[in-house]
Amino acid sequence: MTDVESSIRRFIVREIMFQEDESILKYDDLLLDSGIIDSVGITSLVLFLEEEFDVSIPLEYLVPKNFTTIEAIANLLKEWPVESHQ
Repeated sequence: MTDVESSIRRFIVREIMFQEDESILKYDDLLLDSGIIDSVGITSLVLFLEEEFDVSIPLEYLVPKNFTTIEAIANLLKEWPVESHQ
């Protein structure tokens, strides 16, 4: 588990699931398939990611496969040609 993954999990649990206990969400839980995140949740998550990690996520990366799990989201931030606001 990385700091990025922990931050993403914390946001999803607290701001999307409206829970406090982060242990209810595992890093490999299927976020879309299980209904944990819907289109509104993805919008909130993308805004969080852009602000928290100071990036701009291009529209072509806003596809379901990039948001399947916390690990997939963290990998998205690591692997794609993200534009930094710095």
